[in-house]
Amino acid sequence: MNKPIPKNAAIKIQQLKKRIEILDRKYRGNARKNLEKYRRVIEATSEGFVELDLKFRIIDHNAKMIELSGLRREDLLLSPFEKLYDKKTVHVHFASNDHLNFEAHLQSRSGRNFPVLFKRSCLRDKHGRPDGYLVLLTELTELKNAQEDLKLAETRYRDIYQNAVQGMYQCTLGGTIYSINPSFSKIFGYEHPAHLLREVVNISSLYKNQNDRQDYLTTLERDRTITNYEIEMVGKNGQSIWVLVNARLTKEADGTSLIEGILIDNTQKRMAEDKLRRSRERFRYLADHDNLTGLFNTRYLYRALEKLIIDSNERKEPFSLVFLDMDNFKHVVDTYGHLNGSQALKEVAETLREGLAEHFFGVAYGGDEFVLVLPQSNKEQALEHVRKIRKMMKDTIYLSSKQLQLRMSASFGVATYPDDAADVQELLALADKAMFHVKSSGKDAVGTSDAVE
Repeated sequence: MNKPIPKNAAIKIQQLKKRIEILDRKYRGNARKNLEKYRRVIEATSEGFVELDLKFRIIDHNAKMIELSGLRREDLLLSPFEKLYDKKTVHVHFASNDHLNFEAHLQSRSGRNFPVLFKRSCLRDKHGRPDGYLVLLTELTELKNAQEDLKLAETRYRDIYQNAVQGMYQCTLGGTIYSINPSFSKIFGYEHPAHLLREVVNISSLYKNQNDRQDYLTTLERDRTITNYEIEMVGKNGQSIWVLVNARLTKEADGTSLIEGILIDNTQKRMAEDKLRRSRERFRYLADHDNLTGLFNTRYLYRALEKLIIDSNERKEPFSLVFLDMDNFKHVVDTYGHLNGSQALKEVAETLREGLAEHFFGVAYGGDEFVLVLPQSNKEQALEHVRKIRKMMKDTIYLSSKQLQLRMSASFGVATYPDDAADVQELLALADKAMFHVKSSGKDAVGTSDAVE
């Protein structure tokens, strides 16, 4: 016989039942909320989602899966998962007991065939037994296109690097070479980069002057970039190579400073510029000098004499002028020919240069005539100087380089400003008359304007 439940106990039991009902409703409500939240997440994701049973049949999926496959919901449900992709294109990235990541081409009903990443995970029940599978699908078309674009860009960059007409290089600040292209090696006379790298341990050895390299590095470290910096470098056979450098200073991931540069061979342009400069210098030189003897010409003589007269008047200092004419020079030409005659005049001009003091100068006046200008020299000083030159000339054997033993002499005429003349023309005329007087009186002597009277 059952005992009656005490009133207080019955009330407590009733309260517990109500509490259980409230908790049950709350739990089921939370479960529904969680399920709805889970469904919203699955539907909102940009990836395809399918749930598989243990036989790998599709039992659930999201809207993205319909978009990717082109199939209707009723076509997807309970269909074999492996029919979605081309098994010949499978490439496994990762595999374990619970996870499998692989790449394959998904076959859409529309005929579209595109790469997809499949990430499959095993679902287990509360006892740890497999209960199905969850698969996320990510379309790789854009990624693959980007990878192809990157690969194409890298190929183009390599082609540009290998085929560029400019020399390209990477090296450390210390000079260790990281890479060079074929044009770089050819600039320095090497057929292939490997040939240069076998002989050149450090890029510093390619610089003609190490001070130039240090100046270049100092500028690069200060400015971080450098444009059209001209440096003289050295080729395989020791020849000078002028290059224009465009470079920048970068840092590797490990903090190593790296120079990335482009070299333009500027040697031919530099040689052309040097040739032009020398031509201009030669032109300026010939404007004032005689081409055969290297002495000054009459154009320079007249300018210099005008200035000497002004200076002489200001300083109250005399200067002297010497006319000289080679003795019997026609006989030299007739006997030994014009070429030897020209060579003899060159050697006479050298004698004059050696005999003249530092501030004196000689002029090729024309043919076998010369003028010597002796600033700050009175007549006596001029005569002493000219006698020394006359002796040097007589003691010199000319045309020995032509296997000839030729001795020559000259007639000299001296005039002094302002003692003898008041202007340039008169000074030249008096020196010429003095020389002519010597020549008509026996030659090989020194005369003055006083003897012309």
